[in-house]
Amino acid sequence: MADKRPAPEPDPGEPDRSTAGPFLGALAVLVVLIIVVVAGQVFGSSDESPSDSDLVSRTVDDYVRAHNAADVAAMTRLRCAELPADRAPLAGVAGEVKIDEFGTADIDGDRGRIDVRTTVDGAQETVVWSLTRIDGSWRICTD
Repeated sequence: MADKRPAPEPDPGEPDRSTAGPFLGALAVLVVLIIVVVAGQVFGSSDESPSDSDLVSRTVDDYVRAHNAADVAAMTRLRCAELPADRAPLAGVAGEVKIDEFGTADIDGDRGRIDVRTTVDGAQETVVWSLTRIDGSWRICTD
C-alpha cells in the first residue's frame, strides 16, 4: 500500500539552493568577459599610436596652452633651442589664444608644417607653424 503522508515542508531556515546556480553561472561569464577585455588591452596591437600629424597638432596645442597659462618653462621646452622667445609664434601676443582649427599637417621626415587658425581678442588669423622632430619629440622651430 502506498504511503499517503504529505510531502515534508521545506525548512524555512535552510537556503534555497536552486537560486545559487544561475547567479554563479552569470558570475563566471562576467569573469571570463573581464579577462578577455583585459587580455585584449594588454596583448592587443600597438598600431593605435598617434600619427606624426597628431603629434604635431598636440605640440602646437600644448604650446598655446602654455602661452595662455604664462608657463614660460613649458613654452621654452616646446621650442627648438635656437628659436628665441621673441621670434617664436605668439611672441608679443598678450591676450588669450584660442585654436579654432588645425589644417592638414605636411610632414617631411623630421620636419613638419601645419596651418593653425586662431582667435585672439576676437580677431581670427591663420598662421603656418613649423616644427622639427628632435630626439623623438616635435618642437616649434623656424624653417
